[in-house]
Amino acid sequence: MTAIAQTRVALLPPDVAYAERLFALIDESRGTLRVWLPWVDATRSVEDSRQFLAGIADGARNGAVCASWLVERNGELAGCIDIHGISKLHRSGFLGYWLADRFVGEGVMGEAAAQALDAGFGALELNRIAILAGVDNTRSRAVAERLGFVREGAQREGLYLHGRYHDACQYSMLAGDWRARR
Repeated sequence: MTAIAQTRVALLPPDVAYAERLFALIDESRGTLRVWLPWVDATRSVEDSRQFLAGIADGARNGAVCASWLVERNGELAGCIDIHGISKLHRSGFLGYWLADRFVGEGVMGEAAAQALDAGFGALELNRIAILAGVDNTRSRAVAERLGFVREGAQREGLYLHGRYHDACQYSMLAGDWRARR
């Protein structure tokens, strides 16, 4: 009988202590990440990652409308996830995420997203969380669909990346839907 290895996924608070590991992770998957993430080309050094992490930590202390975490799998940094564009008035936000190539296909993002959704619908008291993913971004769309997000439709030319427009799918999850799934 073969033992099944358990994967442990944790969400870590952003901290500048992770800057070198975060930059290395981005750098190793740069070609894949840059297709859908416009900030990748501007991330050219450990200092860029340090400033990013410091900015998130400062924002969190000052009541920013974004909740961000680093994704760790079995003690190894794997990517990032956040709930951004949070509207306290409407109790809503958008889920964004990325993983380094070597972690794709292992269920890591599904586990990380579930934890982020627990926080969003729990401590953050949101009622609606949306995901906006390029129509051709099959990996991101698959995460939304596996989690049970409802596809609401497409935004024509809803994303502008690398000098051209892309159609985007919009998905949503409501707090009641999430509670029913958990």
